[in-house]
Amino acid sequence: MESTFYPYLGALGWIGLFLLVGTVIRAKVKFFQKLLFPASLIGGIIGFIFLNAGWLGIPSSTGWKTITPVVFSTITFHLFAFGFVGIGLLQAKSGTDNKVVARGALWIALIFGLLFSVQALVGKGTFDVWKLLFGGDFFTGNGYLLGAGFTQGPGQTQAYASIWESTYKIFNSINVGLAFAAVGFLVAGVIGVPLAFYGIKKGWVTVEGGGNLPQHFLRGLMDKGDNPVCARSTTHPANIDSVAFHLAIMAALYAAAYAFGVWWLCNMPKGINGLGIGMIFAWGMFFAMIARKLMGKIGILHLIDGETTRRLTGSTVDFMICAVFMGIQVRQLQDVAWPFIIAVVLGSIATLVICLWFGRRSPEYGFERGLTLFGYCTGTAASGLLLLRIVDPDFDTPVAVEVGLMNVFAVILFKPVSWSMPFVPVEGFPMVWIFVGMTVVTPIVMYFLKMIRKPSF
Repeated sequence: MESTFYPYLGALGWIGLFLLVGTVIRAKVKFFQKLLFPASLIGGIIGFIFLNAGWLGIPSSTGWKTITPVVFSTITFHLFAFGFVGIGLLQAKSGTDNKVVARGALWIALIFGLLFSVQALVGKGTFDVWKLLFGGDFFTGNGYLLGAGFTQGPGQTQAYASIWESTYKIFNSINVGLAFAAVGFLVAGVIGVPLAFYGIKKGWVTVEGGGNLPQHFLRGLMDKGDNPVCARSTTHPANIDSVAFHLAIMAALYAAAYAFGVWWLCNMPKGINGLGIGMIFAWGMFFAMIARKLMGKIGILHLIDGETTRRLTGSTVDFMICAVFMGIQVRQLQDVAWPFIIAVVLGSIATLVICLWFGRRSPEYGFERGLTLFGYCTGTAASGLLLLRIVDPDFDTPVAVEVGLMNVFAVILFKPVSWSMPFVPVEGFPMVWIFVGMTVVTPIVMYFLKMIRKPSF
């Protein structure tokens, strides 16, 4: 009856329980409401405490069995990749030809790449200096994961780290990367929310009415009778439930991505074969985009409901964020505790300074763009949009649209950097110079594109 899948079933049960606990706490505790901490973050913190205290386990025929952190980190990896299938199915969403929006999206994409580079250099530099001064048996390249964890999120960070560990036998990369990503969510709330209200107080915002958030938004629970429809059916329930239909599409595409990853792992040369499994999220998104195109060609694209896909993708993100915290082992961070803490502090300060400096000099919507970027580049896109909601409650500015459109530019501009990250452990690989180049070149490009103006606030 018990199998290798049994611990994962137990882990999903614990994640679900902590998400429910987080939901209740967010609805009842003003402190978490003020910081806009989502249930996944609150539940993840509680789960982190329980796991490192040794309290998480499952009943078995031989008694109580402890669930190891690797189970939760594995769940994080797969949920991240599964979510990218949903993102791929939404890629063809209609955009806009508005010049301001297009320029704003490019501005956000350029700063996004700049922040990734600066954060990575801060992390690597901190780890290098600490090892030089005080010694230690750790891989200083793990410091690059500060940039990945803050800017790209836990899933992609784990993708890089898993390649380093499996292909190059680097120790503790996954744990360090997930810890950076987890702390990033805290930074987004602890610094970002007070910054948003400070900007409103100083008159830096574009639209009036910011800071007046409805109670259901703060509580995280809708009021009775105020339940907006979040999806539409594309299949008849007598045949197959609409949600089950969308899950089936996503599951089939994820299976195809995993199969391709295994083929890559088995057939590509050593050194790049680790990209097979490590980049499943990219294969999944690619296959999803192809599937969407094919469905459009044969006239059945209407069977894909955007809101249903977003809800399923959002659900995977909630479970993933909670699992991130539960995949961290404090004991494995002891050797890098001080350089880790210093890197987080310096990285947070650098991120704040860059977002405000360039935000002040943005052609328009400077504070909104800078604030959103701070949340995005410490937490996730959802973190950035939560902060934007404080200063722009009804999304009257185009910044929310710009955040979505920026991914088009980011794919073109920064995919080569993402594809370079798996090769960090290769001796002599010029990753540091790639990041230095991006740090130097990006402001120059923005200057010539007239994206740096006189300070507006």
